[in-house]
Amino acid sequence: MASSPSLPEDDDPPPYIAGNRNDADEILQPTILILAGQFIRAQSADGTPLYELSRDVRASPTSDTLLAQVSLERLIHNVRMNSDGTPRVLHRSKHIFELKHLPSVISTGFPFCLDSKSRNTIGNIALKAASFPRSGCKIVKVRPEKEDGFPKGYNARRESLREEEVVFEVVKKRDHYEWLGPDGNRIAIEDKVEGEHKLIVTTPVRRKTMDAMIGSWCLRIWRDGIKSNRDIWRPFKVEARTSREVLPNWW
Repeated sequence: MASSPSLPEDDDPPPYIAGNRNDADEILQPTILILAGQFIRAQSADGTPLYELSRDVRASPTSDTLLAQVSLERLIHNVRMNSDGTPRVLHRSKHIFELKHLPSVISTGFPFCLDSKSRNTIGNIALKAASFPRSGCKIVKVRPEKEDGFPKGYNARRESLREEEVVFEVVKKRDHYEWLGPDGNRIAIEDKVEGEHKLIVTTPVRRKTMDAMIGSWCLRIWRDGIKSNRDIWRPFKVEARTSREVLPNWW
């Protein structure tokens, strides 16, 4: 995109949360978020970090990291008052999702998914390719099912995910993505300018919706990086198809 939608200049302190008002249904106002290394930061004067990944999903994947899980934590800034009436900021983190990429040998249907690690999230969600002729993807809520998926003698059971409902639809435009809610209304624009990933949230959303959108955004960037490096992934797929010994190592 030639330019990103702008928000009013904000000279106020970062979006701290007073006391314990950190509930999933809190309404968050429109903002611009930047993926910078392992951090998702607010586009503000001090670039407040709001989320942290266990590693940079933008980095080119290697054979050692293709199947690694990536943790996503929300960074919480609580304001407490000292006895003299001055504010004091307390920092803590909350593990909300695990980003996962599973090969078809141990997964069916949804190789890219988010496992919820908090009861205050939307739940388990997964990335699903959009139906032709649309380009982009859907973020759907899923629930796990167990099914027999291995030759006789294997004690493990293959995990299958059943789709329940659409959480977001991510529509690819000419040079950016638009994020739509279940009602079809736009809630965010995803842009990339000079290698910098931005998520421009254009409407107020609940905190658990924001958490899910941040996790899904990072998951899609991770997926695109893996898809663009198929030469790294191909040797593992060949090995997995030809070696039964690889199966027990996943359980």
